[in-house]
Parts: sequence; C-alpha cells; structure tokens
Amino acid sequence: MKRYLLLFGLLGLVGCFLPLVGGTSLTLFDVRQLQGRAWLVVVAFLVPALVAWRGNSASTVLAGIVGFGYLGWRLGPRAVDLVLHGGIGGKLIGVAIIGGVIATIGAFLESRSAEPRITS
Repeated sequence: MKRYLLLFGLLGLVGCFLPLVGGTSLTLFDVRQLQGRAWLVVVAFLVPALVAWRGNSASTVLAGIVGFGYLGWRLGPRAVDLVLHGGIGGKLIGVAIIGGVIATIGAFLESRSAEPRITS
C-alpha cells in the first residue's frame, strides 16, 4: 500500500500544476479563492508521498491519514466533480484524492492485520 500512497501523492502533486478547467490555463495557484490554501493542498499531497518513499509503514499510514484526510475533508464529494468536469489537473487531483483515501484505509487495515496478537 505504500506504493499506492506514493503514486497518488505524486499524481495529485503533478495535478496541482496542470490546468484545473478544460480549455484554459488556470492552475490551482491562479484561482483567487484558493490562493491561501493552494500551498496546503500541495503539502497535503507531498507529505504522504515523501513519507511513503522514505518512512516505515506506521509513519506512512499516519501521513496518509493527515494528508489525504485533510483533502478528503476539505474537498469531499467535490473530488468526484473534479474527475467528471475538470481539466487534466482537476482530474488528476480528484483521482488522487479518491485513490489516496482508499489507499490510506487499505494501508491502515494492512498494518492492523500485521500486528502480533497476544493470546492467553
């Protein structure tokens, strides 16, 4: 699951610098309502990707929860709208959020099943 978190983190990071709306060249940084939060979105994609690349499984799950949890909370169902109606950058961001949330849940469940169990 670490590879999926790395993949979706990088996919969303690339999507931040591509056009959000089809037919225009508006990126995430050009939208006036998101200028203050644009760097938060970039960091929310970057942190799980870096930790998945360099860290262990427990820290990867935590970084995925923080990064993709924030993005899922912030955009929520609008991520599906990005996939359906956005430009190439919006599609990448939407797919990365949806896939990242699913991969984080999978990594969490995978780490829970790998724990040693004490039985008496």
